[in-house]
Amino acid sequence: MKFHKEEYERLLLKFALELSEVGVTEDMLKKIASTLDRSPNVIQTNASEQINRFTYRYNGYVIEAKQTVELVIKTCK
Repeated sequence: MKFHKEEYERLLLKFALELSEVGVTEDMLKKIASTLDRSPNVIQTNASEQINRFTYRYNGYVIEAKQTVELVIKTCK
């Protein structure tokens, strides 16, 4: 029986360049790997991380901007 873990790992390696270009971090990949080690046949796993943040306060006003990356790996039909 082939576990989803094997296919997920293959896909992560295959698309490593594209994943790094959108901001997927090493910590996110470690979190995914940890989940797959615990449950090698899991249907879906994900990780998200805020990679950039900007906050500016001036004269009673606040401007905030956040950049968040979410990585989702799942089976589909």
